[in-house]
Amino acid sequence: MRTETRRDHLRTLLGLDVTAAEGRLVAAPPAPPDGDPVEVQLLAPSGEPGAEPDADPDVIPALLLRPDPAIDTGAGVVLVAGHGRGIDALVANAPADEYHDALAHKLVRAGLTVLCPEMVSFGRRRFPQPAGAPPHEPEEKTCEIDAARHLLHGRPVMGRRVADARAAVQALRGLPGVDPQRVGIAGGSGGGAVALLLAAADESISAALVATYFSSFEASIASIRHCPCNIVPGLLPELEMADIAALIAPRPLVIEAGERDHIFPISATREAFSRLPPVWEAQGAVPPELVVTPGGHAFRAERSLEALLEHLTG
Repeated sequence: MRTETRRDHLRTLLGLDVTAAEGRLVAAPPAPPDGDPVEVQLLAPSGEPGAEPDADPDVIPALLLRPDPAIDTGAGVVLVAGHGRGIDALVANAPADEYHDALAHKLVRAGLTVLCPEMVSFGRRRFPQPAGAPPHEPEEKTCEIDAARHLLHGRPVMGRRVADARAAVQALRGLPGVDPQRVGIAGGSGGGAVALLLAAADESISAALVATYFSSFEASIASIRHCPCNIVPGLLPELEMADIAALIAPRPLVIEAGERDHIFPISATREAFSRLPPVWEAQGAVPPELVVTPGGHAFRAERSLEALLEHLTG
């Protein structure tokens, strides 16, 4: 299957319309120069199951962080949270979230403007509890319900998340001081899935950082218990993870993986990654970088962040 045919096939499976109206922020208040997060609202094409084509846009909660002007690189990153408390976990620093490790603050301290959109099923976008039921617990998610709601209408919930992240990229490109040609996507675990799929499906994404996700479907989601929100029917056999990643070429790709990750086995990561460098080299581009950390399923963003910065600011 040719590259463009594969990309079109991926978009179809995700239900991703790359001609959709651009995402934008309702308003972009000045962010504090110390990099503290500001709550904003992102407008994105409606992805609600069963919505009419002319439905009102979705209003998506998001957090915006802007760097101190003295270190501002002019580049930006849309940062997608993994499974858990949603965008609040990306900015938590007292204490830091165990998986994300104050990730949004790391990026903004590196001189990046960071936009963190809430994904459906997490945090502020969980499916409502029935009348009279207790409120959701902080770590509770509604992936199973949302996966079912979307699949019953013929679209995976992962496709909606990818579309929402794409709208966030478009909104970030429109902010004053952000170079629209230097906006990347980053995420870990479930957020890594969104980052990988969006960068593969949308050629306008400048660079991607995918953490603790890239391996193979056969060795992870199809062999180890995972949330059903990860499932995109029809990907296999043509689109294994390495096939999807290859669609990002010749653009920069950085992959982070944990040596002891128990749900995305490192052996499968290394095997899948070995297929990628020749794809970039055939196009005269710098091959992807695989950063292996000594720990388990955790997004550390140390060397991987350095590599992303080299691509976005070098």
